[in-house]
Amino acid sequence: MLLRSTALALLVLLVGTASTFSDSRSTARLVPIDSDARQSLRVKYDLSTAAACTTGSVSQIFWYIEQWVTGNELYKAYIDPSFGCPNPYPFTIREINMPMHFRKAVALIVSVDVEDVDASNPNCKVPGVMRALSSDYQLTIPSAGGYNIWIPLDTPLVVNGPFYAGFFIGTSLDTLVNAAIYTDTTRILCRSWNIWDTTVGFVDLANNDFYDFPGRLAMEVNGTAGGGQAQPAPQIALLAPTGGGMMLGSTTLWAADTSGSTIIDYVAFEYANGGPFTEFARDYDGGSPVRDGVNPVSSGNGFSVNWDFSALPEGTYTIRATVYDTIGRSAMSSVSVYLEPTPPTPRITSPLTGSDICPPQGILMQCSDANMQYIQVYRNNAAMTYSSGLTALPEHSLGNANGNPNDGNYAANGEFGDYYSGPAAAAVVVKLWYDRGYQNIMKSGVTLLSITNVAETLATLFGTRLNHGTRDEMLYAGLKTYATARGNEFNFDFQRNPSYWSLRTWVEDERRGVLLGLSGNPGMYVAVDGFSGWMQPDSSFIVSVSDPVSGTIHDASYRYLASSWQLQIGSVWHPVDIMISMTATTLNITRLLVGADVNRDDGWSVNLPATGLVENNPYFLRSVGRDSSGFQGSSAILTRFSCAGSYTAGDYNSDGSTDLADLFVLINFITGTGFAPDGGARRADANCDNYVNVADLVYYMNYLFGLAATPCR
Repeated sequence: MLLRSTALALLVLLVGTASTFSDSRSTARLVPIDSDARQSLRVKYDLSTAAACTTGSVSQIFWYIEQWVTGNELYKAYIDPSFGCPNPYPFTIREINMPMHFRKAVALIVSVDVEDVDASNPNCKVPGVMRALSSDYQLTIPSAGGYNIWIPLDTPLVVNGPFYAGFFIGTSLDTLVNAAIYTDTTRILCRSWNIWDTTVGFVDLANNDFYDFPGRLAMEVNGTAGGGQAQPAPQIALLAPTGGGMMLGSTTLWAADTSGSTIIDYVAFEYANGGPFTEFARDYDGGSPVRDGVNPVSSGNGFSVNWDFSALPEGTYTIRATVYDTIGRSAMSSVSVYLEPTPPTPRITSPLTGSDICPPQGILMQCSDANMQYIQVYRNNAAMTYSSGLTALPEHSLGNANGNPNDGNYAANGEFGDYYSGPAAAAVVVKLWYDRGYQNIMKSGVTLLSITNVAETLATLFGTRLNHGTRDEMLYAGLKTYATARGNEFNFDFQRNPSYWSLRTWVEDERRGVLLGLSGNPGMYVAVDGFSGWMQPDSSFIVSVSDPVSGTIHDASYRYLASSWQLQIGSVWHPVDIMISMTATTLNITRLLVGADVNRDDGWSVNLPATGLVENNPYFLRSVGRDSSGFQGSSAILTRFSCAGSYTAGDYNSDGSTDLADLFVLINFITGTGFAPDGGARRADANCDNYVNVADLVYYMNYLFGLAATPCR
């Protein structure tokens, strides 16, 4: 069992190498308890008996187990305060006890910790993210006998559901001490754990290769129950898919609890097609970073799952998300969508995205839809330097709270500007569409808003001031709400960990407004302005961003490393967790049709001519398919036209020979009535004088009659 725990690395360092006695654990022996008299050893105790509630992993102990405990090891027990305390949540943990028995006096170094329950595997709930770790304490066991060893947390921890309590013994114990731990008689898997070296790892005390305990490890916690404000009932919004839409082949579903509860357990995803609902996914990890432009954050997708429904019949389905909290309350949200399991989305298999091409050449495609009528291939020129025309908006010009807009609005004295990278980046994208002619997007009624007004409005919708930063769910939902209230002229989409090719396709080929959610130090949002050039010598790419933290538009490197796409801001590489796009529903993009295929019998292919292509320039190639039901899908790749060294000097139409046909290509281009030679305009410089003019026509005619040397390539 591999435990996904942030505590594991730290505790393994504490444990160090394997215990001298680890090989003898199979000789552990069970001792029945004649008397349950135990002395209590406490570092401190400042909780009144009236306020205290003690609960544990077991209700009664029956055995202690000798010749197992060796020291330099960690124990963990699953504890649910609802079994021992009325009105348990929120529960404030103050101290942790692991009962132990000793045959002689001994000095111990001990500490305690608390971890979340990782329920990503419903059949085995294991220790998860560490929530608290105490200081080390040195204690003396005065004599033989049983003891309750109570160790306080440095700071009391509030929990709203079951958790794992940990007890670390940082001392090697002599076998004569014969330290023992207590159990009950209820043996349950995945409830009691032990680690003593890095090779063995965490061991389930109820199921291991050494000695299976007859019951659960006895541990206790002491604290206060039911204190603080009661947790609200869960509420859920299904962010994706959008009701009434069509889903093609596979998709990402995304839901968000909107109640503000801190005791959400998991979200279940289901579908129905006129009958009962079928659950197809469950997400326990709703971790969603607050990107505030100040503090480091780890990546997180919230409650989100990828769903491949290619095996389902085509038709109208209801998709439902249900959120459950740790005390059994739930809420649900559903949408109706049309599923097309075998979508008419042709995928270009050759050439590959990012590759160089040297037309004329075939474009090969695949499509899972058996009822395709035709596939068309379009070309769209990509610029060597492309800019969407974004505006720079510094976050510190926003979030004013004290009436002085000139003090920088840093995170002090109730100011909020430091946290505004989300509203600032989103406002830049909104203004992009205003600049493109969609005037309503920056209006409140008939009043035109400034970009700072837009950012403040978005900050309210995003909960930026409340949360001191912005979550992806709030940004996505808030931006949609903002646009819907202003004419509902826009569609929204998102993609996790986008590649450079996907990002450039969305921004340049599809003209979307795009912002990126970055984790790392700090977590933040940026809007994407454009791109420069092609792959750099270090395999990175240049992306231009509107950066709210610096308040500038600048170039940044974009790279793929360790299974993650990353963006460099300053000297820091940030994982790109998500890109979110905003695009007008009425936007029309003109592309050049280069060919079509209506016969699938010999495979889907289209010939791409070299006409109009320029050496070293990038191009988008888009395959668009339509099936017999009228459904349509498309996908795109980005390639670069590079035939350097492949051309025959003077062969301007790439037919393999130099003749009058090439002269006519040259004449038509120079007189302005035709396309440039294959490979670009610079190839028309036949006489190599760095000018393209009539002199090149004369030179080429002389070449054809054998009176001039070979033209430039």
